[in-house]
Amino acid sequence: MFKQFRIGKIMDVVSYVFLIINILIVPLFLDKNLNNFYIIPKQYVFGGLVLLNILLWISKFVFTKKIQFTKTMIDLPVLALGTVGLLSAIFSANVYDSFFGRAEYFTLNFILLILFFALYYIIVNFVKTEKLWRGILDSLMAVGFITLLIFISKIVFKFAFLTKLLGPTWNTVDSINSIFGVWAVMMLVLSFGQLMKKDLSFGRIIWSFIIGSLSLVVLVMMSFNILWIILLVALVLMLMLGVSFMREVHLGWVSALFAVLVFTIIFVIFGTPKFVQTPIPTEVALGLRPSWSITHATLFSGVKNFFIGSGLGSFGVDFSQFRNASFNADPAAWSLRFNQPFNTFLGLLSEGGILFICAFVFIILLTLGHVFDVWNKIRASASFITEPNFKNDNVLFESFLVSIAFVVLTVGLCLAFYSQVLWLAWWVLLSLLVVGFSFHNKNFTSEKEVTLENTPQYSLSFSFGLIVVMTGLVMIAVWGARLYLGEISYAKALSSGNNKAAEEFINDALSKKPNSDVYHSALAQIYLNQAVEQSKQANPDVQSISSIMAKAVNEAKYATDLSPKSVALWENLATMYENASALVPEAREWALKSLQQARDLEPTNPSHWWRLGNNYAATTKWDDAIKNYTKAIDLKADYFGAYVGLSNAYEQTQKIDKAIDIYKKLVEKNQADPETLYNYGRLLYNNNGAGDRATAEQIWNQVIKIQPNYSNALYSLGLLYETNGDRATALQYYYKVKDLNPNNKNISDKIRKMVGSI
Repeated sequence: MFKQFRIGKIMDVVSYVFLIINILIVPLFLDKNLNNFYIIPKQYVFGGLVLLNILLWISKFVFTKKIQFTKTMIDLPVLALGTVGLLSAIFSANVYDSFFGRAEYFTLNFILLILFFALYYIIVNFVKTEKLWRGILDSLMAVGFITLLIFISKIVFKFAFLTKLLGPTWNTVDSINSIFGVWAVMMLVLSFGQLMKKDLSFGRIIWSFIIGSLSLVVLVMMSFNILWIILLVALVLMLMLGVSFMREVHLGWVSALFAVLVFTIIFVIFGTPKFVQTPIPTEVALGLRPSWSITHATLFSGVKNFFIGSGLGSFGVDFSQFRNASFNADPAAWSLRFNQPFNTFLGLLSEGGILFICAFVFIILLTLGHVFDVWNKIRASASFITEPNFKNDNVLFESFLVSIAFVVLTVGLCLAFYSQVLWLAWWVLLSLLVVGFSFHNKNFTSEKEVTLENTPQYSLSFSFGLIVVMTGLVMIAVWGARLYLGEISYAKALSSGNNKAAEEFINDALSKKPNSDVYHSALAQIYLNQAVEQSKQANPDVQSISSIMAKAVNEAKYATDLSPKSVALWENLATMYENASALVPEAREWALKSLQQARDLEPTNPSHWWRLGNNYAATTKWDDAIKNYTKAIDLKADYFGAYVGLSNAYEQTQKIDKAIDIYKKLVEKNQADPETLYNYGRLLYNNNGAGDRATAEQIWNQVIKIQPNYSNALYSLGLLYETNGDRATALQYYYKVKDLNPNNKNISDKIRKMVGSI
């Protein structure tokens, strides 16, 4: 029995070490060998360490023959959240993404959600003393200190090794600096907040002051107004804590926090002084209004979506389906496709539905309700008992600070879109909150223990079941390692300048993850590049090119089969068909069907209508081309390409007046480039109405002012002057064309004939 007890203690220690490693390494870990070196590395390291903790937990059951489990007050809402998340993933618009997420951008997928649940229960079950609790909190602050120091060093000192490590980004937590700013606010709460506690050791005072100061420096350097608002909420809560327990806190530090509050209010109202700010790279994100519009439309698009959403991680599908036509008015963002909303709250609402968000909010309210109950009881006892409640050797005060940091991160959910590290911090703070208060209030947790019968039959069956579970965990870990290696091969394929080498890398990635739509789409693009490369050879092998194009089409088609709701994949398939149409004429019809599918998934995107118009024009179906070009212009009034296509369609159907009117609109909108102006003049010249050729002359002269070496405009001016009988001027322009095109036999013959006839 003593030996079993000792083994159990050893496993507890090892599990705690892995918890510390997880908290320390995830915010810092990056891998430049991957295409997105923030998402996959952090998720896979986090998942691997959590699986190791689970494996140790199960092993402890086997060796000690006891099942020990700590129940918490939020178990039922956590179970409800997981259940709704599972249903949302099963009935998702993109099931694979809902379960496993994406490598290109962050999604809160079902597997990651379960891993967060596991982390919560691991901390709750293995952190049983205040010393261990403080170790988790100190680890979180330690990694915060390192990340803050890296950020400041990268910007201020510009160390070469940091540039090599981070590339163009500025921190290790997230590629978005505003997310790192929320992380800095959390660190300020945990550090400056501890300074209010009386009888703090000198070392901890220095440590907390340094971290808090670095956090404040980072926030000042960023100077995002949204971060000052979050900090303002945090400071108000911290001061409420200090004022509520005035006799038990250090009034000097409370006064210092009040001074920080005053400056924060000034910064919110008037902004941060320019001389202390650091120019932050522009961050492109979907705005609050369109995010809410898409979320609202998703919720009310059907009963399923209302209750369980469109599916975890499927906001990109919602964006395509419900993006408003007014989005096209934005000159920069109209052509972008957003896979994440403005904030996490809207993401959870659209992807998980009302039931998911209700379960999530209930967890928050139930937790904070228990915290408020403890706060009330302590205040009541403090009015009768003079002995301080916040003794130096307990973590009650720090538990309140963790609660404030938890509230700050929860408020941030409504102001920013969280990725891996902030979600990790949210669940760590939640578990620390529950465990910290459980040392002083029995309502937070309760212990359950089941001792296994010491019979051979029972032990054998139990051991067999656990071995099966452990084997499953090991297999999952091996599978995860294969997927990680596949991502490395995929990144090598994208960065390779050799098409053959890229093909080998992507096939290696597919051998490890055969059902990746992204990999198949990338392979299709590689095959297309190979076909283009062969077509540029002196004697291209048409049969070989046809074979390669067939493989490109097949890969692109398979990608759409894997993710039929992905607009980008249908666009890619249409591109493959368009390129194949030079060899296989019927491929043009397949391109049309692919673009129609993309249009149906994203009906307000004018580029789909424009591309449909182009493909109808290629098959001389001019009426259909006109309809699609017109629709593209209706959706985006300044769509230059659609205007040009529509004018060409009118010209081909002998509606010259309408074609000229289109070009006139482009000129009025100041959208006319030299080629557009040239064609405008060409139509006027050919129309030859009253004053048309005089106008054409003015336009072509304008073209050569903009681009003096524009051969077509020079030749057309020569032709115009020749028609008007001004042969000398015509020859001047023809000579200019000849100088630009010395090998052009036609222009040489024309000049010779004109000179001979003079």
